[in-house]
Amino acid sequence: MRIKEKLPELLAPAGSPEALDAAIEAGADAVYFGGEMFSNRMRAQNFTGMELVRSIEKCAAYSVASHITLNTRLRDSELSSALKCAEELYEAGADAFIVADAGFARLIHERMPQAVMHASTQMTGISAADAATLARLGFSRMVCPREISRGELSELVRNSPIDIEMFIHGAHCVSVSGQCLMSWAMGGRSGNRGECAQPCRLPYTADGRGHSEKYLLSLKDMALAVHIPEIIASGVSSLKIEGRLKSPGYVYGVTRIYRRLLDEKRMATPSEMHELEEIFSRGGFTDGYFRGDMRGMNGIRSDVSKIASVKSAPERISKKLKIKASAYLRCGENMRLTLSCGEFSVTCEGDAPQAAKNAPLDKSSVYKNLSKLGSTPYSLDFEDFHCDISGDVFLSASSLNDIRRRAAVELEALIVDSGKRTLPARSISTEAENGEKKELPHIRSAEFLKAENIPEAAYSYFDVIFLPFSELGKANADRLASGLLGLSFSPYTNDSETEKALRFCTERGIKFALAHTVSQLTAAHGAGLSAVASLRLNVMNTESAKSISMLGADYVTLSPELPQGALRDISTKTENELRAGAVVYGRLPLMLLKRCVLNADSSCSHNCMSKGCISPSFIKDRKGVKLPVYAAGGGMNAVFNPNVTWSAESNSFREALGIAHFIFTSEDKSEVMKVIASYENGSTPPKNLTIKRL
Repeated sequence: MRIKEKLPELLAPAGSPEALDAAIEAGADAVYFGGEMFSNRMRAQNFTGMELVRSIEKCAAYSVASHITLNTRLRDSELSSALKCAEELYEAGADAFIVADAGFARLIHERMPQAVMHASTQMTGISAADAATLARLGFSRMVCPREISRGELSELVRNSPIDIEMFIHGAHCVSVSGQCLMSWAMGGRSGNRGECAQPCRLPYTADGRGHSEKYLLSLKDMALAVHIPEIIASGVSSLKIEGRLKSPGYVYGVTRIYRRLLDEKRMATPSEMHELEEIFSRGGFTDGYFRGDMRGMNGIRSDVSKIASVKSAPERISKKLKIKASAYLRCGENMRLTLSCGEFSVTCEGDAPQAAKNAPLDKSSVYKNLSKLGSTPYSLDFEDFHCDISGDVFLSASSLNDIRRRAAVELEALIVDSGKRTLPARSISTEAENGEKKELPHIRSAEFLKAENIPEAAYSYFDVIFLPFSELGKANADRLASGLLGLSFSPYTNDSETEKALRFCTERGIKFALAHTVSQLTAAHGAGLSAVASLRLNVMNTESAKSISMLGADYVTLSPELPQGALRDISTKTENELRAGAVVYGRLPLMLLKRCVLNADSSCSHNCMSKGCISPSFIKDRKGVKLPVYAAGGGMNAVFNPNVTWSAESNSFREALGIAHFIFTSEDKSEVMKVIASYENGSTPPKNLTIKRL
């Protein structure tokens, strides 16, 4: 077995049983795969219930870890079935669960405290503080964003209290994972629920922005094969290959190359990079995020590359685990055969040898039969075979073959069964919750991108108005001291930026913070602010709302992907524990982009709010629809829905919410006043707005 203490785990994808075999054959240390439900790649072939169990057993037999994807966002009605699925797979021996839903994670941890959980990249864990917060929910590993740079990776690994997993190869989501509502908004297929239709691969243009790119949102695939030595040196725990929608040939070819690079601790050669391109690429590869140079990242699949990517995988697994064997043969006594693989050992008895008449058995002749391990996961070298023969004895080939077959089956069963568990009976918890619940009022909140767009009337209509940190500093001291203004954290930030923003808040007496990541919640709560969980946390069920509350949220903004009935139900269910609510007006953020989609070469000063830059701008789809684009700080963009969420006529619905949240993007003061008037009077929307009713 390979010694790999100093190497990160190589984690390969499997969207089908054939791809699983390809991953094992190519040398993966671990394979991630999912079932027909609760997985964030529902368009993959995936595995049936029994196939999942058999695949977990196959992984165990070949000493490969099985990581099961249960990383879709769940509805209340799905939680019970999802937990039952997790219980069955845990008992079957699954090595880890990849989870994206905070409520589901808590339920797994409470029911199966020994279960290993990895926080999916869909949870948008960015910083060491995020990792520490996720550890509170029971996670032992965090999958970091594809957008991470080499410097950010080293810092994260150095400071994280849990293991870090990173992507090294495969498709790039143009949006930060967990921050994309585009597929849901454009066609009702939720990327957060494994149904992404990949609208980012369609044509988008930015007229007059200095370039003629027609596919602004389609990125080349990631390939970090030339960075393997520095990635190993970073201390990262696991290297993940994307591709559960890919063929077994893709899985085999890509995994095999990265296995070789890791074992030899070297970067890929030009010929190996060419081979990776031939397997699959979108006009070549990019390592732009890792290097911190986002130029030339766009790419699409050409007809030539589609033809070149047709590759095959081996039809069966030929990979073998080396075992040791010991045979004991005495005339008239039952033969004994012991097979050992690592810590596992079995002994079988066979037929009794007889006195040899002419051709007695020796070590070589016994080895010839016992080493025929065929389709088993094992191989036996002559030097690992001990044979104790007394006198001249003979035993038929069929008898030797029989004891070999039985011993190999027993050894495999012992190894597979060693990972299986038995869950204790369910118990009803009677433990009282610590602390007293705060009685919180229902509130109306508003999020503005610019302070200059806030009319005076907004301060009396809203209970709190959130501004980005850069805009909050422009407000006068009286407004800050009034408690009506709150901080909206950056949606993608590091720990030092979070600390800087919180120091400002505590010094100015600011009472509210709008948090977009789990660590922002805990940090704001720890600083004494009333924390509001934003829609970016993708809360879709009651248990998730409770988990987010336990991390420090006083108010939770539920996912806009939920229908009005579900929004009302969750708000009602959580009434005594926190205030949950929804976005009731505004353009929703559809994508968060780590790179500037409007700048042709990304060679800007990152002073995004300066005159003449994107404040705001737009990209245009193939039908001519304009999607607003706004600065998100640090050279990042946020793409917003051109349609406006509207619920002015639904007074009873909004009154049932613990928090009714408004988002103002490009609206000037007069337009904001019209919105406020419409919501006070229960009016229909202005004719110039394209709306989406809740």
